[in-house]
Parts: sequence; C-alpha cells; structure tokens
Amino acid sequence: MNKKMGKPVFFVVFFVILAFTYSTLFGISTYYGDIKTTYVHSLEDIRLGIDIQGGVDVTFEPENDMDASKDQMDAALQIINTRLLSMGINDSETYVDYNNSRIIVRFPWQSGEENFDPTAAVDELGQMAELTFRYGTEPDGEIILTGKDVEEAQGGFHEEWKVFLTLKEDGAKAFAEATAKQKANGGYISIWMDDVCVSSATVNDVINEGSAQITGNFDADSSKALADQINSGALPFSLKTTSSKTLSPTLGQGALYAMVLSGIIALVFICVYMLILYRVPGFVAVIGLIGQVAGMLAAVSGWFGFQPSSTLTIPGIAGIILSVGMGVDCNIITAERIREELAKGRSVEAALKAGYKNAFSAILDGNLTLAIVAVILMGAFGTNTNPITKFLDNTIFYFFGATTEGFVYSFGFTLLVGVILNIVMGVGAARLMTMSLARFKAFQKPSLYGYNEKKHKETRIFNFSGMKKVYFTIAAVLIGVSLCTSFLGVEVAIDFKGGTIVSYSYTGDIDANACKAEIEEILNSPVTIQTGESFDANTNTLTISFSYSEGLTQELQEKMLKAVQETYPDAGVEVLDSNDVSPSSGREFFGKCIVAVLFAALLLIIYIALRFKKISGWSAGVFTIMALLHDIIVTYGSFVLCGFEINANFMAVLLTIFGYSINNTIVVYDRIRENQSILPRKSSISELINTSASQTLRRSIRTTITTLATMVIISVVAYVCKVDDIMSFSVPMVFGLLAGTFSSQCIAPTLWVWWNEKRGIKTIGDYAKKA
Repeated sequence: MNKKMGKPVFFVVFFVILAFTYSTLFGISTYYGDIKTTYVHSLEDIRLGIDIQGGVDVTFEPENDMDASKDQMDAALQIINTRLLSMGINDSETYVDYNNSRIIVRFPWQSGEENFDPTAAVDELGQMAELTFRYGTEPDGEIILTGKDVEEAQGGFHEEWKVFLTLKEDGAKAFAEATAKQKANGGYISIWMDDVCVSSATVNDVINEGSAQITGNFDADSSKALADQINSGALPFSLKTTSSKTLSPTLGQGALYAMVLSGIIALVFICVYMLILYRVPGFVAVIGLIGQVAGMLAAVSGWFGFQPSSTLTIPGIAGIILSVGMGVDCNIITAERIREELAKGRSVEAALKAGYKNAFSAILDGNLTLAIVAVILMGAFGTNTNPITKFLDNTIFYFFGATTEGFVYSFGFTLLVGVILNIVMGVGAARLMTMSLARFKAFQKPSLYGYNEKKHKETRIFNFSGMKKVYFTIAAVLIGVSLCTSFLGVEVAIDFKGGTIVSYSYTGDIDANACKAEIEEILNSPVTIQTGESFDANTNTLTISFSYSEGLTQELQEKMLKAVQETYPDAGVEVLDSNDVSPSSGREFFGKCIVAVLFAALLLIIYIALRFKKISGWSAGVFTIMALLHDIIVTYGSFVLCGFEINANFMAVLLTIFGYSINNTIVVYDRIRENQSILPRKSSISELINTSASQTLRRSIRTTITTLATMVIISVVAYVCKVDDIMSFSVPMVFGLLAGTFSSQCIAPTLWVWWNEKRGIKTIGDYAKKA
C-alpha cells in the first residue's frame, strides 16, 4: 500500500462527496433584495422535458419538398423564435437540421393557462410570417413596405455592427418617400414581424438609392438575427408539420412520480445489498453511489461550468437509475478480486493494492464499451447542439438528419455521465477511501472485506466447455421461441410506420364503439379505439390510433375533440396527449435506428479486436456479436410477447443490452487473457475457458442482481402507476439482462473454444505458437 496515503484521506474524500452532493441538491446563491445571483445551480434549476411537465415536440419542413438554403432556414428559425416569444413561451428549444431542411421545436405546456391550445400554437408557428415596415412605433402605423419588397438583408461591420438592406425597385421608391417624410418631422420607422416590433429607428437621412443601413447597439449575433428576421418576411415557403407530439402535464407528472419512487427504492436496495455482501468495500460503494447520483444530477443542472444544462426526461431518469445498478459493477469486480487476494494469504493492505490493480483493465474496457453505446444513443436520437451529435449527424447519420426523439437522447446523456462517474467514484474515490480505512487497525480484519478463512471455499470450476452443446441448444430454443412470437402479431409504433395516436381523458362512461364510428366518419379512415384508466385513477382514457398519410391537421383534431365533447358533454373530455408522424419521417427514423445498431456492432467488434489481440481479438469480437444476436432476438420476443410496440424504446433497449452484455463478456475475456500467462502451457484451452468463466461467474451473477433489481423495481412501480411508456422499456430490459448474462458466460466463450479447436488449437502452448 502507498505509505503516503494517510488515515485522514477517507474523511477528506467523504466530506468532498458530501459537500458536492449538498451543492448539487441546494446550489449556492445569494440575494440582494429580490435579485438572486446563482453561483452553483441546484435541482431547482434542472430543465424538465416536456414528457414530464407537458408540452409540444414538433418537426417542421418546407412545403412542396422545397430544398431551402441555409439562409432561408435561419430566417425561418427566427420567425419561429419570434412567434414563440409573442406567445409568452420563453423556455423553448429550437434546432435546425440544414442537411434535411428541418426545424425541430420543443416547448412546455404553459403553466397557469387552462385554455392553452398547443395544437393551435403549432399551426400558428408553421404559417408564413408577415414582415412590415411602418410609420412610427405603434402596431397600427401605416405600412410602408412588406417583406416582399426586401431583396436582401445582411448583418455586417463597418465602423460598427449594422444591418444592411437592399430593396427591390418598387420598395426603394416607397422607402425614399417614407424616409423623406419622416426626416422632415423627426419621425420613426419601425420593423414588425407579425405583431412583434423587432426594430425601430429615427430617420436621419433620405434613402433613395434602394439600400439602407440600420444602426443600433448591435453585435455580430444580434445584427445577423435581425437580418434573418427581415429576410424571413420574403420567405418563399410556408412550413408543414411532419411529426408532432403533445403531452399533458398530468401524464408527465404521473410518470415523474413513478420514476422518482423507483429510483429511491432501487438506491436503498442496492445500498443494503452491497453492505451485506462486502461490508467495508460495500460501505465505500454506498458513498460512491451517492456521489455518482449527485454527479449525474449536477451534469443535468449545469453545475459544471464547462457543460451547459441539459433537459431531464423520463428516459433520462431511467438512465440515472440504470447507471446506479451498473455502477456498483466496479465495486463488485474489485471486491471479488480483493477476496481472491486475501484467499492467497495476503495481508489486507497488499490484497487491496493487488485487487484494485487486477480489476482495473476489466472495469476500463467494460465502461468504455458502455460509453460507445451511450454516444451512439446521443448521436442517433439527439439534435446537433453538441459536438458528439453534430459529428455523427454529419457523418454516419448524414442521410437521416436530426430526430425528434430527444427523450431517448436524455437517456444516452445520463448513461454516458454515469459511465464517467463509474470510473471516478467506483475506482478513484473508492480506492482512496478503502485504502485509507485499511490504515486503521480496526479495519484490518479480512472478514470486513468479505473473506472468512473458515467459511471460504475455493472457486468451483464448472465445465463450461463441455456443456457447450447444451448451451447452444438452449440458445437455439430461445431464439426459435422468440421468433415464433411474431405469429402473435407485431405491433409497430407510428414512430416507424407513420400515423397518429390521440389520447383523451374523461370521467364517467363512454361508448367506445360510438366514438369509433363518429371519428371514422370525420377522418374517412378506419381507427382503433382503446379505453383505460389514467395515472390519478380519477379519470379514464380513450386512445384513438390510425394511419393518415397527410398527417393530422389542426382542423381535424378540433373536429375529433368537438365530436366527442358534444356526444358526451358531461364527461369532461380533454386531450391528454397526441403523436402524429408522417410515413416518410417514420421510415427515415426506422432506417436511422438500424444504422445505429449496425454502427454500434461494428465499433464494438473493432474495440474488442484491438484490446484482446492476445486471444485472437477479431474472432473474439465476432463471437461476441453472435452472442449479442441471441440477446437481441430474445429481447425482441419479449416485446412481442408482452404486447409492446416496436418503437424508439425498443432501439434504446437493444443498444443498452449491447453495452451491458459486452461488458459482461469483456470481464470473461479479461480473465482469459490473464490466465493465459498463469496456467501451464500444457493446459487445454477448454480448461482455460472453464477456469476463467468460473472465476467471473459470481461477479456476473451479483452484478446482474443489482441491475436486474433496478429494472424490476421500475417495472413494478410503473405497472402500479399505469405508466405504460416506462414499462415498454423496463420489462424488456429484464429479459435482455437475463439473456445477456447467459450469453456472455455460456455462449461467447464457448464459441471461442469451439472455433479454436476447429483450427487445431488444443492447448495454451498451441495458441501461443499460432499467435
């Protein structure tokens, strides 16, 4: 043990984590009267996604499939931002995908407004803007010019930042007359976007050359913004909605309650579990988990100065909970290694030092593979507002562009932060605290580290290699059964095929068949009706789904709602949520998901090949992916068997299982690589696999228990709280985790043995000669 590490180190690290957790929860701020100055953001500063607080997520594209230029898209974005502000919506998120001429807008349900109509708001955002130049500074001033009279507006610098205007011929004449008139009486000319004044200025000169300059307190950004707003008035296209989602606050708050409750239960379970199993390392792991949760919340809130705040969604909270379950893997791997060293007769201090050293490579490789998956989730389901997503959108996902599944992006973000904190807390902080505690005499008993000499038993070596035919048969049966579930009927979500789902809340009783007939008459299209019970149990839900190639317009939505309300006036019918996706957007999104899965598989094969050259890395990588196919098919079968739709959650589950299963496999491969140098060269490769897989078996089971427990807890709470969207993630994750544990222990390593035996490699010595 490092002699320079003194006893106080534990207390220093502990209080640093404690202080960090406190500042994350409550922040640091001061007040001067009513003015609040924030130095460190708190939980209150976290921006909640629209799936929690309710709101709208909509994608616009130019009508008639017009290929808009970058300047035109910037101008259109300025229109939307201006209109959002005029609606009183100050906390919106807007993004531009230049490659696909697409604008993504997200804004929350307006708090305190019972009559807020999100559908009307979306419809208004997509209409063409009206730009006008007016006499004076009032909205009812006489119109001088419209946007059609402007040839071009550009922001630029000449002595100061300005906006340079070029007018068309008729506009130049009208503007010359107006400036002459206003100069004579010292009047103003103002520029309006719809009903919002974007600029006003005193007329100092008569402008008759067809060009003008707008001066003011501009900088580079503000001059470009005003130029974009002016150019937008001459925008030759209106925007159409290609996909939209609307969620009510009631639905989101119910999901938030379920996820927070799940998180608390899962954290308590894991803490108790680790304390019982590993005592001192378990106690240290608990402290590290608290720091890890605080770190993930801090990353979302913007606590770190270099990282802006992120939006927290329900899948993002699921990512935090899952990261907690996976986070203890670092501690479990290390604790098992420490126990092995104690069994060899080493002192506590020597066992700790060797245990942390031997465990690090497996921890690093496992977390890096999870990081790869998290980055791909962010790139596939995010918008181009961060370097990771922007790079992937401009390369591997170039032909698909930005997507509206920001909810899943939040899951990837929290998963990535969790991976980073696994290393920081599970390795760095845990090592410092454990080795510091070991300096105290009271903590130098091996029993406090999970080793009891009297009860200790040597690791039982199972014949994994000899059972490979049995394992392959079991895998084949599971794959066959999972594929056969397709005959039960596969429900593909509108995310992939396009269509519309609208849910209404109501009280009392409603005749679903009568509603179905009325709505089919309005849409002239068959619909599917489902009834259920909402989260608060005081209201019921009516869900209508159908395929509609043209998308659901505001007029049709209003007709549908009005028809149901008029038929059942006492039922208090209100829109709960809606989701409308065009068929082309659905196909594009499905294609992007497939590319994401294939890209993840390719990267993981390359990573394993490079990191495990000593055990023929390319074949190890290929067999890992073959085992993953087993996990994917079993997960698919669970989706179909449970009646869940194949949607964005399905892709998120697959990619997460990719990372988790490969993490388990890498732990086995790491032992194979290590045992190659330890076991005699005459040892058969079957013996090598049997020893390595047996040594990692307990770790795999114990890690699976923690991760599986978090998903089971989420599933149970989501079922009780009737949050189906969460269940469609957590329940298949349970099946995927079990399949991943089986394949990583029993399929991937035995496939590796089978392949090498086919190549004539029987012993470790033979393998060394081939290498």
